Amino acid sequence: MGAAHATKVTKKMEKSKCSNMEDRAAAKSSASSRARPLSIQGPPNIDNAESETLDAMPNQPRQPRNLQGVLRYAMEAANSEESSRNTRLNPMDEERQQFLKEALSSLSCNVIEELQKGIKILSNVVELRPDDDTSQQEAALEKIADFVDNMDLANDFYKIGGFSIFSPCLNSPHGNIRWRTADVIATLTQNNPFCQEKFLETGLFPVLLNMVDSDTVDTARIKALYAVSCIVREQSLSLKHMETHDGYSVLLRAMQSPVKKLQIKSAFLLCSLCNKEHTNDLKLMLVNMGFIEQATGLLVANELLPEIRDQLLNILDALTNNNFLPALNECRRPELRLQSTLERYIKDLQQEENVDQLDICYRLLNKVFPESDTSQER
Repeated sequence: MGAAHATKVTKKMEKSKCSNMEDRAAAKSSASSRARPLSIQGPPNIDNAESETLDAMPNQPRQPRNLQGVLRYAMEAANSEESSRNTRLNPMDEERQQFLKEALSSLSCNVIEELQKGIKILSNVVELRPDDDTSQQEAALEKIADFVDNMDLANDFYKIGGFSIFSPCLNSPHGNIRWRTADVIATLTQNNPFCQEKFLETGLFPVLLNMVDSDTVDTARIKALYAVSCIVREQSLSLKHMETHDGYSVLLRAMQSPVKKLQIKSAFLLCSLCNKEHTNDLKLMLVNMGFIEQATGLLVANELLPEIRDQLLNILDALTNNNFLPALNECRRPELRLQSTLERYIKDLQQEENVDQLDICYRLLNKVFPESDTSQER
């Protein structure tokens, strides 16, 4: 009994001690609250209050707490919505299939119809007088150029008789019509063997060459050369036309033209042709035509554009490849002063840090003048 009484006394003392500690903590908190300003709390958030009272919707994904959770939440919500709708892909009915076919067909027909409208507008170009307004014809040519950038539509343009406009348009007295027609021809024939061949069959290739040589409008000359370039690249048949109609002489004269774009484009085209495989016949033709003499003469000029200079060096390098003796012998003619010209260009190119053209100059010196000292620091 004495032990039980002692236990009760101990519990009573502990309870009293805890009560005293709570009173002191409360007093301290009250004093602290009096020492700082009162915090003003706004009214409770109604939305939050409602969300606390509402029960969770069934099959609702758990709320996300980070980015990965947001992604998972979106996926689960989408799957839940899809499952609730119970949707599935069904085969397309015949009526809808027919509608889509007609829509696609109408789009294709609209393009062909637009091309046909352009052809019709341009069919009366020969009736235009030099002082007539040509805005309608120019717009038709621009629209055709936009459409025939697609190879299939380019071929369709031929099939619906579009090539019939080229002769009257290229021979029009209006320069804007001539150059836009040449631009259409270039777009049609670029990387398109079918249209390249069909254009050559029109017999108008010499007309383009004549435009390059002597058109009174510089833009027409440039666009005609662009068309020639698109026709002859990757088309072996066109090289015969170039030879038959003295096309290489046209290119050589274009390189000496005061029109800078014409110079660059003609030099680039010649360089491209000379770098083809199995072109010894072409190389020999250019040598016999005096191309090397003309090229070295141009290289001596101090006001030569860097782009033209580089292409001329590239052409000489291509002509002398595989130790092609006729070209090497021509380059070694003392009166052409090619060795001193190359040495001068080496100094200029070193200042420009033009490594590619430096290598070409050194290579030319080694091929044409193997006894010369080319051991100088590069």
